[in-house]
Order: sequence, then structure tokens, then C-alpha cells
Amino acid sequence: MSTPLVTDDLAAGPADQVLTLAEAARRADGVAPLSEHTLLRVRHGAPSGSSRFHVIAEDGRIVGFAFVERIEGEPDSGEVVVDPPHRGRGHGTALLRSVHRDAGPNGVRVWAHGRTPQAVSVAEGDGWRAVRELHKMRMPLRDITGGERGGPASATELPEVRLRPEVAERVRLRAFVVGQDEQAWLDANARAFAHHPEQGRLTLDDLLQREVEDWFDPHGFFLATTKDGRVAAFHWTKVHADGAGLTDGEPVGEVYVVGVDPAWRGTGLGRALTLEGLRHLRDAGLPWVHLYVDGDNEAAVRLYTSLGFDIWDTDVMYAPPEGGSRDVGNT
Repeated sequence: MSTPLVTDDLAAGPADQVLTLAEAARRADGVAPLSEHTLLRVRHGAPSGSSRFHVIAEDGRIVGFAFVERIEGEPDSGEVVVDPPHRGRGHGTALLRSVHRDAGPNGVRVWAHGRTPQAVSVAEGDGWRAVRELHKMRMPLRDITGGERGGPASATELPEVRLRPEVAERVRLRAFVVGQDEQAWLDANARAFAHHPEQGRLTLDDLLQREVEDWFDPHGFFLATTKDGRVAAFHWTKVHADGAGLTDGEPVGEVYVVGVDPAWRGTGLGRALTLEGLRHLRDAGLPWVHLYVDGDNEAAVRLYTSLGFDIWDTDVMYAPPEGGSRDVGNT
């Protein structure tokens, strides 16, 4: 079992190796081991003091990697990946123990994306326990007759987008404008996700990094804006060119994030904007759309189920054993 190197910065060479490792694991497991946020931190670096990178190398090549984001007042949030040919050698356990030892004052939690047997075995074998679930839900946008990992399925009928008259008088639906709407959207996102540390604390740098990604399309980023320029609600869609595990390479859509300002909740804007984005993805000819939703967010699960989504898979977040020593594995 190797001892990981822990750093708050990755040079360009190691960063490229991590990206290659993550892609190899995605192909082998059928699910991406690292989130988009982590991949952006690997590519572009992280603000000082915000992140930690844990690396295991053999013969000058990275074969194991963990990333941890530190959020003030919350447990660290981490992800772990091991190169498929190098699994079964204790690298996953070594990385889990490393992030545990290095955790901030509120401890650490680690995601197992797709709940793969290998990840579950490593986490539970070392005494970690599941503390949160993130459901992946999917919906067909056209008739699927077979040959795709998600099919067969019949297209879901999408109703017209209609705002209540009293709401339509106060807002208009439009697409995001690059160079104009960044700050208004960040303010709305912070209000909508004030109690969601991962989403609610996105910065301008985080947004700008996403704007230069190949997948970014402002025409699929919908806002409900007031007359004074505030964003009351939004739906940001995304297209995955690789199929996101639902197809063998045909692009699919994602409900990337839907947010509603607390002052506008109960007005129907969330549902209306969700439909606006779904119709946009359907009209683009995509076969599937998927999304992520917290397992304990019953209202959101009901909303998406009513629109035609069903649960496809689940990511699980693990926490270390209660009362466990951070020195475990040092011997």
C-alpha cells in the first residue's frame, strides 16, 4: 500500500495524468469517477487554501488520485479514483485514509459515483458509512427502440410552458447573455442555494471557467428576470457529447441546475423553467435527458417524477467511522 503525496497544487504534467486516469476509469466503470467541479480544479487550479490533491504514483505515473474541497463550516467533500489495472493493491484504502488524516476541523465526506462495487467495497471495508444519496434521474426525449444503454423507452410528452398571469406580468423568460448576466446570476444562485455549500458558493471565476468549456451554450441557459434586472429563477442545461453513460456516444442532455430565489418560490417558475429547458433539449434532437437530485429532497423528486423522470442510478456519500482515529493507516 503506497503513501499518497498530499499537495494544494498540481503542476501541468500531473494534472494531465489525472485527467487521463479519470477517463480510463470512466470507460472501465461506465460512470465518471470525478465530478465536473473536480475536473475544473484539476485543469485550472484551485483558490489558495480551498482544496487538497492526494496522489499515488508508481514508476513516475499517477495510478491513484483523490480530490478534497474545503468549505468553511462544512465537512470536506472528496472524490477518489484508482487506475483500473492498479486496483486491488490497497490504493483506494490508502487514499481514503489520507483524506481522513488530512481533513479539516469538520471532518470529511467522500463520494462514490455510481455506487460501483469496487468503490462500495473499499469504503465499507474500511468502516466508512453512507450518509447521503444523490439520485440520477433520466427521461426519454424521443422514442428509444434499443441499442442504447437507457432504452427501450417512449418519448415523454412535454406540456407547453405557461406562466401564471400574475407572474408573467412581473418577469420574462430569456436566454443568458455572456458578459451581462454573470453577477445577477451569481447573486440569484447564492440566494437559491444558501443552504447548499457546493452550489451556493460558486464564484465568478467558477462561472467563467464553465463559460469556456466546450459544452457551454448560453442559448440553453434560461433566466426569469424582473424589470429591475434581478434573476428570479433559472434553468441551466448541459449537453454531454459522450452520452453520459446513457448512450454509446450519442450526445444527451442534462438539467444542469435549476434554482428559484426564495422570494419567488411557489410561483411555478421552477416548473416553467424546467419545461423550457427540457423542450430546448428535445428540440435539439437529443434522445435522453438526466439530472441529479438529493435523495432527501422529496419535493424535487416528486416534481421530476411528475414530468416523466425515473431514478436511474444513485451516487453515495460516505463518512469515516464514528470515533475513528485520523491516524488510522499510519503504521
